[in-house]
Amino acid sequence: MTNKIFKIIVSAFCLLWITKNIALPLAGVAAYSTQYMELSSSCGSAMNETWFAEQLENNELDKSSQIELLVCHNYDLTRKKMLSLGIPEEFLSYLGLRALELGQDSAERLVEQHRFRER
Repeated sequence: MTNKIFKIIVSAFCLLWITKNIALPLAGVAAYSTQYMELSSSCGSAMNETWFAEQLENNELDKSSQIELLVCHNYDLTRKKMLSLGIPEEFLSYLGLRALELGQDSAERLVEQHRFRER
């Protein structure tokens, strides 16, 4: 009888461990990775455009660029969902880099942010 209870407890532990450490992260990657990559790219673009708008000191542009930053809230929510499902931070970093590669802007646009505005 004790042996049967022990086997049930060990089996339940193994099932819970597999669910928490393998099944949930895989399901999270399947469900959210594409959305995460799109939001990561959109949030990065919104932050860049906001920075450029602030440099121009145009209140109209500044207000509209602040609205663009709302996509970053959705990015943060998706990131937290994925982390809570047990997806490692390193994998999320990888997805962010993949999003940058797939959604690359032209070389001119990438270089623009590194040019000196004044000396």
